[in-house]
Amino acid sequence: MKHPFLSTALALAAVAAATAHPLAQAQANPASRKVDREELRQCLDSGDSLKARSEALKARSAQLNTLNDQLKAEGDEIQQETERQEKNSSMLGGSRDRLDRRKATYERNVAAAKAEAAKFTPDAEALNNDLTAYNQRCGGISYSREDREAIEKERAAKK
Repeated sequence: MKHPFLSTALALAAVAAATAHPLAQAQANPASRKVDREELRQCLDSGDSLKARSEALKARSAQLNTLNDQLKAEGDEIQQETERQEKNSSMLGGSRDRLDRRKATYERNVAAAKAEAAKFTPDAEALNNDLTAYNQRCGGISYSREDREAIEKERAAKK
């Protein structure tokens, strides 16, 4: 019996590495371009949005990994039960029927997990593309401390 393999770790690692403190890195860059308050606001808002999306993807990845582990354990149990029943050919039809129903349910769950994993990959790729665009637009900026403080005050007032 094949077990599902939901590969999300690599995409997630790329997202996590890329979203780590982008504006802090940008301000440390000596060859940066100066931006006005509006562009700084847009960069900060974009950075927050990217961070939120990254956190949501991390949560989805954790759920997919947990589900994958559960399905693997279930598949192992089904395989063991199948082997046990094959050795004991005198098993009653009820036991075989239960195992067949369990296998069918397992296969549906595997298909659903694969479908969910297939949705994850494009979402991670979209985040990485947006992150690349963000880094190009906001990665080499500098700004005045007053602009940053003013924007932070605006944001605090909205909460």
